[in-house]
Amino acid sequence: MYPLGFHPVESIYLGDKKTVAPRISRLEAGVQYYFVDYGISSYFPPGSRRELVVGIAGRDQDVPELSNNVPYDPFKVDIFTIGNVLRGEFQAVRFSLSLTVVVVSPLCRITPT
Repeated sequence: MYPLGFHPVESIYLGDKKTVAPRISRLEAGVQYYFVDYGISSYFPPGSRRELVVGIAGRDQDVPELSNNVPYDPFKVDIFTIGNVLRGEFQAVRFSLSLTVVVVSPLCRITPT
């Protein structure tokens, strides 16, 4: 991370091409990550009651609730999907299996609570 920016061609320098650009880690910078879902979300206006929905469109086809006929809670689908994303990311870097089970398993229950 470059808190003061960097030169677009000589990335080790600031814009003046003379001063070395200071770098900090993502941990030091306090980076925040957001999970977003464009185009396949359900919208509920502020103050409205969240309702059940139907539909099978979605990036994660492992979601047990997805149905064109049986209404389901879209919030629970989001939780399951985030759990699946985290499981995949943790497995990709061989993250601690015991921690993965503790963190991810509750998010990916077949019968959500």
